[in-house]
Amino acid sequence: MNDLVLCELSEGICTLTLNRPEKLNALSVESFRQIAAHLDRVEMRDLGCVVLKGAGRSFCAGHDLDDLASGAEAGAVERFEAGVIERLANLPLPVIAVVQGHCYTGGLELVLAADIIIASTDARFADTHAKWDLVPVWGLTQRLQRRVGRSKAMEMMFASRTYSGEEAREVGLANICVPPDRLETETSRFCGDILANSSRSTRAMKKMLADTDGLPLAAGLAWELYHSEGHGPAMQARITAAREQR
Repeated sequence: MNDLVLCELSEGICTLTLNRPEKLNALSVESFRQIAAHLDRVEMRDLGCVVLKGAGRSFCAGHDLDDLASGAEAGAVERFEAGVIERLANLPLPVIAVVQGHCYTGGLELVLAADIIIASTDARFADTHAKWDLVPVWGLTQRLQRRVGRSKAMEMMFASRTYSGEEAREVGLANICVPPDRLETETSRFCGDILANSSRSTRAMKKMLADTDGLPLAAGLAWELYHSEGHGPAMQARITAAREQR
């Protein structure tokens, strides 16, 4: 079996790499099976964050059109693929997507499962479902509007226009945009910032964001007050260490 998705565990970081560079990392049914298998490993380990990226010059050009044309992706298969993306989005730890080159349609749906998107200036984001007479089933209509707002999401979906990494950052699709030669360094720096913090805090905050999604402000504030995990066992040691450094 070809390794369509690589998994590397190192120093508290799990790096998942889409590995079909000759096809611009187009997603197939087997790609999702391998992502699911790697997520099994992630869920069993105490990690600080997950990094999702693509090998070669692109993050992901979208669905494998050969799979679509053959009818291989329909019904139960589509629900399985949507479930894998949902698993990625619901991981208790931070998920960082690193985007260079193409990030189209199915690739955009995959990247929207990440908490943080770091884009290269040469990145190109687009939703082309309408171009191919398709309607999303992997969550794009829900996640994109929550990321960039309803009107911008409709613009992207209806016109199938392409947006640069910098444009993606300006509308809130990407969190950070850097030149291609700084992409790896910026990703390492950002992951380092996460790992330096309390993983207990990070996981608890991600859960609270999910638990309160869609609540009115007053209800969300009450939820935080009564459900926050608050002080952790490492708090005093961290405060002491900071004082000693000063």
